Amino acid sequence: MAEWRKVAKAFALADGHISQKEVDVLRKQILADGAVSKSELDFLHEIKAEAKSAVKLLDDLIAECEAIVK
Repeated sequence: MAEWRKVAKAFALADGHISQKEVDVLRKQILADGAVSKSELDFLHEIKAEAKSAVKLLDDLIAECEAIVK
């Protein structure tokens, strides 16, 4: 079975741009349980660093997650 991070990263970065739709999916999944793990936050930082471009909503999501990471 593929590692979830690699699969999710491949989908998010397929075209090199993180769109609003992708951020909406990430937000829904990461915040579903009301908590944010360090692993989830690290993942967001990784995709931001590897993306050629991203909507500002990704920065907003990262900031929100940083405020509640456990």
